[in-house]
Amino acid sequence: MSTENRAARMSRLVADKDARVQDHRQRPLPAWLAGRGTRRAIAVLPVLPLAGGLVAGTMADSLARTTVMVVVVTLCVGLLLLLRQASRMLDAVPDRMLDEREVGERDNAHRRAHALTVGLLTVLVLVAIADGVMRKTGGSSLIDGDGWINVTLTAMLVGAMMPAAVLTWRGSEPLDDLDG
Repeated sequence: MSTENRAARMSRLVADKDARVQDHRQRPLPAWLAGRGTRRAIAVLPVLPLAGGLVAGTMADSLARTTVMVVVVTLCVGLLLLLRQASRMLDAVPDRMLDEREVGERDNAHRRAHALTVGLLTVLVLVAIADGVMRKTGGSSLIDGDGWINVTLTAMLVGAMMPAAVLTWRGSEPLDDLDG
């Protein structure tokens, strides 16, 4: 296959993918997802897997902890898909498919999401410091050794949801028109 044929094929594939994404973005939101209150309730749902990850971190290494983490990861994937649907995939669409207003809205959401994620990580660092102090002074700790892996994994997954959650919380003007 020549380089020109490969480039033409790749160009067609990208155009086809862009058309499918644009078609998906143009579809109206389901009625249950169109209201501002519903979108805002969905935007705060990433707190659930975060709480689950913290619970898993405090559990002893066992099948129960593994099960909780499987539920947390599954919940994270489901929530990310729901948040992206509610935000019309604005956080994941390439610039070439957005107008200037949408690019600005997405960039603003990424800035706010970054600040929220840094805040989340700051709280986790403070908990880790408190955990270390408790371990040295009292012999017990909040989260034992490997539990921090679960907490860190959950924080990363929740951090990945933040841009879509911010966009879902804020909504865009066309979405707000549906609120009635």
